[in-house]
Amino acid sequence: MAAKRSWELILIDLWDSLRPPSFDIMLILVATLSGILSVLEPVTTPPAVANAVLGAVLFVTSLYLALRASSDLVNLVQTGVMPLYLTYPISRRVTSLIIYLTRVFLPSLILLGIPAIVSGIMLYPVVGKNIGEFLIMWIAYLIQAQLYGSIFILASNKTKSTGTSAVISITGYFGYTATSVILALIGSIDNIGILNKIANSMGFYNVLYDMLTGISTPLWEILVVPIIFLALFITYIIYFTRRFEP
Repeated sequence: MAAKRSWELILIDLWDSLRPPSFDIMLILVATLSGILSVLEPVTTPPAVANAVLGAVLFVTSLYLALRASSDLVNLVQTGVMPLYLTYPISRRVTSLIIYLTRVFLPSLILLGIPAIVSGIMLYPVVGKNIGEFLIMWIAYLIQAQLYGSIFILASNKTKSTGTSAVISITGYFGYTATSVILALIGSIDNIGILNKIANSMGFYNVLYDMLTGISTPLWEILVVPIIFLALFITYIIYFTRRFEP
């Protein structure tokens, strides 16, 4: 019974998260963008293809997660749908996992997956040299999207306001990326190596790109994004399970 109810909730909330026309438009946008970038960008290696295409698509995906999939969770509270979700004969922990799945993981999986397929087909002579490296880079971008999505869905749960949630989400996203850029600039200007490494570690795709291209990478750089993501994800689960009130 619990498995059946969980599946029902997944389908219901996934439809709300991906319902037309916003997701359809975004899907067309990322597919078109990936096709254009595949033609314009001069790339010669699979990791370079991933960086050229998925870097731009990650930005679009993050905006969708912030402004639609995650922040729209507030509407479930305001319209009285969330209390209905919580009446399902499943635990709050399972409900929180389902909401994360439908509001963060699956949208980012699709929005990053379609461009990967498009660029893989259009640039197969390059990607085909080492499909494994291309997939590793795609996974890196997917994990980076989970970090951003965790910020967005946690903000939605805590604020219970669509506008406030959107502002916090966008501020958090741009604040994170701006911090990385600022640290890199200061590190380059003043020749401070540790600042460059910290800035580089804030993008999981940067770290894996360095590894794939043979650049020596400290273990702590590899762990920065996964640790931040896990901390945010666990915080979201705990908050939804113990303190969230619709």
